[in-house]
Amino acid sequence: MFGKIVLISILLVSCSKKKEFDQIKVVGHAATGLEILNSVYHDNSKEAVEFALSIEGCDGVEIDIQLSKDGTLWLFHDDQLDKETNGSGCVNDLTDNQLSVIEYESIHKEKLIRLNDLNFALFKGKELFLDLRHYTSCSGNFVNVNQVIADLNLLNLQTIMDFNVHCVLSYDQWISPFVAAGFKVDYSIYNLNEFNTYTNLYPSISGFVVRNSDFEKNEIEMIKNANKDLFIFEIRSPKGIRSALNKNPDAVITDDIRATLIEKY
Repeated sequence: MFGKIVLISILLVSCSKKKEFDQIKVVGHAATGLEILNSVYHDNSKEAVEFALSIEGCDGVEIDIQLSKDGTLWLFHDDQLDKETNGSGCVNDLTDNQLSVIEYESIHKEKLIRLNDLNFALFKGKELFLDLRHYTSCSGNFVNVNQVIADLNLLNLQTIMDFNVHCVLSYDQWISPFVAAGFKVDYSIYNLNEFNTYTNLYPSISGFVVRNSDFEKNEIEMIKNANKDLFIFEIRSPKGIRSALNKNPDAVITDDIRATLIEKY
């Protein structure tokens, strides 16, 4: 009898959790997570993106995008290539030919790839977050926003209705050009004051991207009540994942997709 009571209690809690978190989407940070030792593939690689999208319950990926010297969009996270690849310098200062031969210093030796190397058919019904970098640390120059927008337009991502594209920005001078070009803009903020400021200055912002540690649940609710989407990132541990889910964002951009799915369901 006691065993049956315990089993029923577990099932009730499980069903309650599923109902509570059902609307929260699970998105892979840099595809399969940053600096995760047990990741099968290196972050921001084509292999990592395809692997993340193959996981049942994964609703999409976030990837980091940088502009090459030739004006082409490439996937890469760090400011400089030296740390995790066999290359050196910055993406923005290298040509496409130079970038095409660079590999990650990982088990699979994945190559750097361009955004248009991805198989967009795999994103059907998914979310694609493009974290667009606006600054080059090697030269100290800002990236040409018009070139970034032109390159995105060449991909015709806005005309593909099978998945949602989010342009994640962290430089306010880029907001107006992206909105004018018809892109959905999600802005990175670090506190509620910034939310109030950017909402007033740029009411056309679709949503905001925040660190889990920077916002409490009531602050998340305030943002959502203002009809803005809210996405939480920088979550790795089971405790952090539970914390983020309990804040009820629209999506969690997680460094551990499988662990997040376990906590969600």
